[in-house]
Amino acid sequence: MEDIWVSDIMTKEVTTCHPRTLLTEVVTQLHTHLFSCLVIVEDKKPIGIITERDMVTILADMLEDVSWDSLSVENFMTTPVVSLYEDHTLLEAVEIIRSEGIRHAPVINQTGELTGLLTQTDIINGYHNMLSAKDI
Repeated sequence: MEDIWVSDIMTKEVTTCHPRTLLTEVVTQLHTHLFSCLVIVEDKKPIGIITERDMVTILADMLEDVSWDSLSVENFMTTPVVSLYEDHTLLEAVEIIRSEGIRHAPVINQTGELTGLLTQTDIINGYHNMLSAKDI
């Protein structure tokens, strides 16, 4: 398990947005592409994350007279964002994710730039691949 690296199992193509992206655009992206989160970046570095859980909270807290067209994601994103380094092992990543109570983690390189996203599905696939390899 220690020889599986986050960089080997992470999702490498990450859809991101800027903190001033309108919330309506975020909802459209999540819905259209069936994403469970978007990473918020500035200068290629993750500064926040907006998840399905955040969206449910937003909906629950919304007042009926608030216009969605005036809301940007920076008002609702989770920050600071918990990130993983691409050279973390899978076990280290799982320990961080469990201790933080999160389901998605941006993956960064040593300069802090976004290089991927680790999701629950990536973790399950990583463990599956590891166990499958042992059966051979």
